[in-house]
Formats: sequence, structure tokens, C-alpha cells
Amino acid sequence: MNNSFAIDRQTQEDLNLLGKYKTNSVFNLYNQTITRGGEILLEQMFKNPLINPKEINDRKEIFEFFAKNSLKFPFTKEDIKMTESYLENSDAGNILISFLSNGQRYLKKLIANDKEYDTLFAGFRCSLNMIKNLYKYVEMLSGLSAPEHYGRQIGEIIELLNNKKLLWILRMNEPDQISFRNFALCDHSMRYSLSEQLRVIMEFVSNLDLYVAVSDTGVKKGFVYAEAMDGSELEIDIEGIYHPYVKDAVPNNLKINKLNNVLFLTGANMAGKSTLMKSLGISLYLAHMGFPVAASSMSFNVCDGIYTSINVPDNLNLGYSHFYAEVMRVKKIALEVASGKRLLVIFDELFKGTNVKDAYDATVTLTESFAEIERCAFVVSTHIMEAGVYLSERCKNIRFKYLPSKLKGKVPVYPYTLEEGISDDRHGMTIINNEKIIETIYGC
Repeated sequence: MNNSFAIDRQTQEDLNLLGKYKTNSVFNLYNQTITRGGEILLEQMFKNPLINPKEINDRKEIFEFFAKNSLKFPFTKEDIKMTESYLENSDAGNILISFLSNGQRYLKKLIANDKEYDTLFAGFRCSLNMIKNLYKYVEMLSGLSAPEHYGRQIGEIIELLNNKKLLWILRMNEPDQISFRNFALCDHSMRYSLSEQLRVIMEFVSNLDLYVAVSDTGVKKGFVYAEAMDGSELEIDIEGIYHPYVKDAVPNNLKINKLNNVLFLTGANMAGKSTLMKSLGISLYLAHMGFPVAASSMSFNVCDGIYTSINVPDNLNLGYSHFYAEVMRVKKIALEVASGKRLLVIFDELFKGTNVKDAYDATVTLTESFAEIERCAFVVSTHIMEAGVYLSERCKNIRFKYLPSKLKGKVPVYPYTLEEGISDDRHGMTIINNEKIIETIYGC
């Protein structure tokens, strides 16, 4: 098995996975973090899905632990900001130089009412309280039934907090004022002598932030955790899948395995094909991260990656037309499939940039060829129902499903519920006529 999950930028953009500043990115759905460290960890997880079933299940068990116990992050954003600012601005390691620096700050406070000393003292006091409150929080965690691997992490941080070098922090009452000498000694200890221990503590806090943010998102959205299995064949079994950003989404069931490794999806425009395929890609990606997914249940054999061809643009810099860009995209995916990886591959309307005859021939030929690659799973959508009819007579491992559309009077209605078979819905001209385009042209 490969060492990293295979995905490229086009797939990430098709599924709108990344991007702190992108509208409706999947990343932003889970980015409820308070700490910068928590956000960085979230970014790292989004960029590096796991491919080891045990690691996936271990991580999702931590999220489930936080969700089950309704655990909240014990610090405010202001607490974190002040503590991080204080600890990150370390003075010199030499205690005499540190004393001199603080002495200068103290004199400026007395002579010119400068605020630097007070700001430093406020950061020290906030850090002190934060560590003491963290100790109470991890003691509470240790009394819960945490997963074994996370229980060890809790035990390690408790042991660190109980280290004799840090005991003075736990025993010190919250200071409104302390002598300059005592403050200078404590400040040097916090920002220099104990800097490595406090770095580990702040990393634990960042992880706490991440676990709370992700698990809380799952609870609020009603998501579930997928079970990662270590089967040799690619298998995906999802009940009640839907797109995490679609309001009042209609759930569907999807099952892909060696016997039916190709899902051939038909349906009219606006019937929901693209949304369903994106839902599948997003769910499998998140499942490999151990994150909660938008479904009612899910299990899967770990795969090596995901590739999609959904919104392939032309490329003016390379002189590629839309059709040629599609061809090059399919070629890239074909090379990945041929490399021996176990992949989920999603094609939304193959070769929509060319004429119907070429699109039919290409869809049939490629789908038939991909169907022979049993280690991979493929989802292919098309408007060309004749391609589905032809393939149904030749390939036994293709499952044909469609998203129906019905006319209510002259208005198309979309149930968004998968049905077995091949769609023959053709409502394009109905929609055009409803919009009175011809009348608009003639000014009627």
C-alpha cells in the first residue's frame, strides 16, 4: 500500500474540500477551532487523510469520546490569545539579562506609566490560571472511559503537569500583585526554563481544541462516524448519504464492491447527479480522516485515493479546448488507475465538450474498460441513456441507477431519490419553453 492518500488539486476543487476563505468549503464546516494551533492541526489532517485502518479508527474513537461526553473546550479565545502571546515572546535565557529586561519594563511603568510591564504580568497571570484549569480538566478526562490510546496521552500530560518543576504553578494562588523579584523569577521560569514543557502542554491544548471542534460539528449536524475496515477489496457501504451543505437534503443509499464496482448514474439536468457524486467523494475523504460524515451509517475498506472529473475547465495557457482538457484529465486518471492503486474514480458526464456521437462512443468504451479494473470503484454519470442500455447488455458488474424527474403540469419536479435502472427523462426543452426563450428572441 502507498504511504499517502492519492488526490490532486482538481479533485480537491471539484469536492470543495480545502480553503479557509472559500465559500462552503468542507474545511470551513469543521473549522470551529479557537486556537491557531488547532486550526493548523485541522489543516494538516485535511491535507493528509490516513490510509491505515487502525489509525483511522483510533482517531475517530477520540472524536466519538468527546461527542459522547459532550466535552467542551475549557478556555476562551482571549485566554488562548493572551497565553500564546506571553509564552511565544521569550526573553534571553540568561537570568540576569532577563531580570534587567523586566527591570527596565518596571521602571518605565513607574516613571512613564508604560503598559509593557502590566501586559507582561497579565499574560503571566493568564498562563498561570490556564495551566491550573487544564490540570483540573485533564483530571476530569482521566475519570472518563477514554479510548486506550487517548487515555495514555491524558496520563502523559497529567504526569507532565505533576512534574516537580511545574508544581509551583499549581500551588500558586492567583496573584493580583507580587513583588518585582518574585515576578521576575517566575517569569523567567515560565518563558525560558519551562519553555519545552509548556510547548508540549500548549500542543495538548491545541489537540483538545481540534477534538472539540470536530466532534461538536458532528453532533450539531447529526453526522455519523464511518467504520474503517482492512479488506483487500475496495468496498463502500453507505446508508443515508447526503451533501453536508445541502439544506433538507434527501438521503440515499450507496453500495459499491467488487461485484458492482461501477455505478452508472443517469438522470435529467438538475436531478441531483453531481451533488450525489460529490457527496460520495466528500464522505469517503472525510472517512479516511476519521471525521464524522453526512450519512446515517457508513463502513468502507480503506483505499489509496480519490480522483474526480466534475468541473474540468479549458486551459487557455496550454491552448486546451474544453474537450481536450477533458481528454487530458481522463488520461491522467487512467495512468493513476493503471498504477495499481485502489481508487474511487468519479466522472460527471464524460466528454460533454464534444458532439453526442463522440461522447456516446467514449462513454461506452471507457466505462467498459474501467469496469474490468476490479480493484477500483467508478461512478460515471451521463445524459446519454443509450450508453447505459448498451453497457447493461455487456457488463455484469455495472450497477445502473438513476435520479428521476417528473412533470407536474409543465414544471419538472425532482425527488432526488435513487432508483434502479436507466433514466429516459428528457425535460430540457420543457425547461427552455418554460423560460420563454424563443418568445424572448422574437420579442413576443
